[in-house]
Amino acid sequence: MLVNWLAVSDRSPEWPLVRLLALCWSSISPRRMAAALLLPVWLGVLLGSSPARADKISVVIGLALPPYVIAERDTGMELEIVREALALEGHTLVPSYVPFSRVLTMLQQGQADAAMTVNEDSGIAGVFYSDSHISYRNIAVSLAARNYPVTSVEDLGHYSVLAFQNARRYLGAEFAVMAANSARYQEVARQAKQITMLYAGRIDLIVLDENIFEYYRQLELRVPTDAGVRRHTLFEPVHYKVAFARESWRQDFNRGLTKLRNSGRYQQIISRFVGLRPE
Repeated sequence: MLVNWLAVSDRSPEWPLVRLLALCWSSISPRRMAAALLLPVWLGVLLGSSPARADKISVVIGLALPPYVIAERDTGMELEIVREALALEGHTLVPSYVPFSRVLTMLQQGQADAAMTVNEDSGIAGVFYSDSHISYRNIAVSLAARNYPVTSVEDLGHYSVLAFQNARRYLGAEFAVMAANSARYQEVARQAKQITMLYAGRIDLIVLDENIFEYYRQLELRVPTDAGVRRHTLFEPVHYKVAFARESWRQDFNRGLTKLRNSGRYQQIISRFVGLRPE
């Protein structure tokens, strides 16, 4: 084949260049020639398995609740799940902590690429919602030794209850009625206080997210927290997603999230912040 190439008519205007290339090619050993031919194939494999584009994705965070998001340390189990899922597809998360009321505006006005801890009920139009990456589960907690027979929201009205701030706005109509009719219902902004009050025996039940309960229980130093508790599951979980401005980012995040779950890394992140203790 090479001989035939060299025998091409020298009347072609490209002939000097063709002859030079042919002579160079003929000097390459068979092994190196095979490697050179395979190089485009290997490049295609490598590029095909890597993210098509690595982006810095600005994510607005309007609900910074430890242990989900610990803003002052730029960490938290929800934040780390989103960060690592994006990183697995080559992207870098750039967090922006804002009041929750600004999340919708910033995303719709193009001041951010994505918003965390939202779902279709958040009222953000024209975005691409990811698969659910985290669920918040509010529960009522009592000391097991007291053996309270609480099986419904209505039952809470018979006891002293300390809930998180604005709980009556978020936990449904039945809860709001109970709170309005109970003289022993209270709310508190500092959720660590709920743990102290429960274990000190100064309140019958507390209402809060189950992971927030575990997080602050581990940090509590003022009173012992080794007493067993009973978790009353009276509320439906809320499943949260990430809203992206681009569909490609949503797809990348979903792939990364699947990898995170399948590898076991997802559960490692959860356990790092709220390793559950036996009752």
